[in-house]
Amino acid sequence: MTYTAKVKLIYDSTWVQSYNSTLGQDFLPEEHVVYEFPVEDATTYQLFRAFGKFMLMIGHCEETVAKGAASVAFNEERSTEQMKNTAECFDLILSEDYGKKVIPLENKIYALEEQIRDLKAKLSRYENPDNTQYTEEEMDAMTFEDMQQAEEEWERIKKGPMGTVLTDEEDEGFEVDTTLDDVWPDGSPGTGAKY
Repeated sequence: MTYTAKVKLIYDSTWVQSYNSTLGQDFLPEEHVVYEFPVEDATTYQLFRAFGKFMLMIGHCEETVAKGAASVAFNEERSTEQMKNTAECFDLILSEDYGKKVIPLENKIYALEEQIRDLKAKLSRYENPDNTQYTEEEMDAMTFEDMQQAEEEWERIKKGPMGTVLTDEEDEGFEVDTTLDDVWPDGSPGTGAKY
């Protein structure tokens, strides 16, 4: 017994030009696309590729085809575990796992780069013990330390004196009504803010 199977995708379109339209030369009046392929031994990858080709034939661009395929794999109807398994197959990281996987690696790289700069500065000083000026490597190491301290200070300033930084979620509940003409008890003009 012989098993045969095929998929046939058909696209038919017609476009009727109205007399006041200037787009008549940009559209074909009629299109008929028939795309047929055997699926006896087709894998899901092959089926998605075939459907992707069909979508390109009828006018979609590669980017939207890729986004459509990704939306099948990553959506709210699938469990997080299923999406993680799919992501691992393609060496992707879900945004929920970014902080767990990437940031520790970035911190290690950051620490290693700092060690390299420090070692270069020490080696430069060892090779030039009589140099009264700082070497370029020493300047790089000192500049990096100053920059790191400045970044830490900026993070401390952003937090505020009591760690009260407004997040985007907190901002959403705040609206300013500029039509209000309120006055504070001391007689100064109000902000028009309401919560």
